[in-house]
Amino acid sequence: ALALQGAVRNAHAVAITWYLGTQTGHAVADVLFGDYNPSGRLPVSFPQVSGQQPYFYNHARTGRPELPTMSEFKARWREIPNEPAYAFGHGIGYTTFAYGVPQLSSVQLGWDDTLTITTTLTNTGAVAGEEVVQLYIHDRVASRVRPVRELKGFDKIALQPGESTEVQFTLDRHALGFTGRDGVFRAEPGQFELWVCASSISGEPVIFELLAA
Repeated sequence: ALALQGAVRNAHAVAITWYLGTQTGHAVADVLFGDYNPSGRLPVSFPQVSGQQPYFYNHARTGRPELPTMSEFKARWREIPNEPAYAFGHGIGYTTFAYGVPQLSSVQLGWDDTLTITTTLTNTGAVAGEEVVQLYIHDRVASRVRPVRELKGFDKIALQPGESTEVQFTLDRHALGFTGRDGVFRAEPGQFELWVCASSISGEPVIFELLAA
């Protein structure tokens, strides 16, 4: 990932094109002139500055977390925010989207059952576009420290201006598990946080519980 703050200081937007091959010129021109509405999303996090590296979205919690609700007690960089400049999953286009609050089929997931997550996505802009809807989880308490977020699913949805649709994901205990230090894959009962959102740092969590067998 690149530290782009100096490059973007006087730019209205940045197009991350990677390696597009022989038709790069045509593809980029279509985006820049508005003939195509881009919908790509970052597969990495871009740091604020190079000294913030290594930065990845699924890092473990530290012993000194920043707590937004306790402004007098913070552990953060002195000169820059804790968040990346551009997060894993981030991307923009020529329209905007609004997310509804995720609805769960149950707040408790049985050991052999499936949890269905449903949310409403609305194109709130003036042009047609595609949105990559992303599903993340966090295991609150486990025998091994779990990442602050883990991507568990995504879906690209095309909508006309003003159009809305329901987006669904499903989870079972296998999607909630991890490999322990002994090399054994396991799922552990307990509470999980879940986000349906546009990037690895957006959205508000909802809580559900995995029940024991």
